[in-house]
Amino acid sequence: MQNLLEFVLKALIGGLFVVGFALAAETVQPKRLAGIFAAAPSVALGGLILTVVFKGDADAATAARGMAAGAAAFTAYCLVAVPALARFGALRGSAAALVVWFAAAAGLAYAVAP
Repeated sequence: MQNLLEFVLKALIGGLFVVGFALAAETVQPKRLAGIFAAAPSVALGGLILTVVFKGDADAATAARGMAAGAAAFTAYCLVAVPALARFGALRGSAAALVVWFAAAAGLAYAVAP
C-alpha cells in the first residue's frame, strides 16, 4: 500500500511542479530560454522531495548525485552533438554524441557511486 501511495504522490507532486515551472517559463524572455524550465527539473525536484519523505536523506543524496552526474553527461552530449551533426550528418553525428554521452555517464556514475 505504501508503494501505491508513493506512486500516486509522485504523480501528483510531479504534475504540480510541471505546471509551476511551465508558468515560470511563460514569464521568461526570450522564449528560447523557456526550455530551461521544462519538465525534467520539476519532476526531479518532486521526486527528491518524496524520496526524502519516504526513504530519508541518504537516499535523496544518492539520487541527487546521480541527477547531477546525468546532467553533466547530457551537457557533454550537447557540446559534442552540435558540431558532430554539422560535420558527420544526422546518423553518424548522433551516434558519435551518444558514444560521448555513454562514456561521460559511465565515468561519472563510477565517480559518484557510494
